[in-house]
Amino acid sequence: MFLALGVVLNIIESLLPVLIPVPGVKLGIANTIGLIVLYFYGAKEYILIGFLRVLLVALLRTGIGSTAFLLSLSGWLISTLFVLIVYLFNKASIYGLSMGSAGMHGVGQIIMVMIIYQMPQMINYLPILVISGIISGNVLALLSSELLKRLDKIMK
Repeated sequence: MFLALGVVLNIIESLLPVLIPVPGVKLGIANTIGLIVLYFYGAKEYILIGFLRVLLVALLRTGIGSTAFLLSLSGWLISTLFVLIVYLFNKASIYGLSMGSAGMHGVGQIIMVMIIYQMPQMINYLPILVISGIISGNVLALLSSELLKRLDKIMK
């Protein structure tokens, strides 16, 4: 169910008008599902749901060989590694995890763009993606935190 929600939220967000007309900048609403899965089920499920969401969205929207898939996959991989390291060894708050994850997603995307297009100067775009990621990560942490409180009451 969480995988389906993540895929649907990702697709819905891609259909909405762009609030900030800056390439690569989006809210990332589907990432709330990942945080919820991490807190309710654990790291293994977090990895599985996240990877499958990236894969399914690519299959449904852009194709596995597309640049969009590679950017999404690289962003997911770097942000997931960050989240797991911090979650397992530091027990950061949902705010720290969400903001760090969103910022690191931008790092993964920039690395992939630099590899695909052989453009090392893309590193100059990194502050834009990291700062916007931290801002969106904060918003998503607030949303995730509220959802976790409500789900915790329901699941008890």
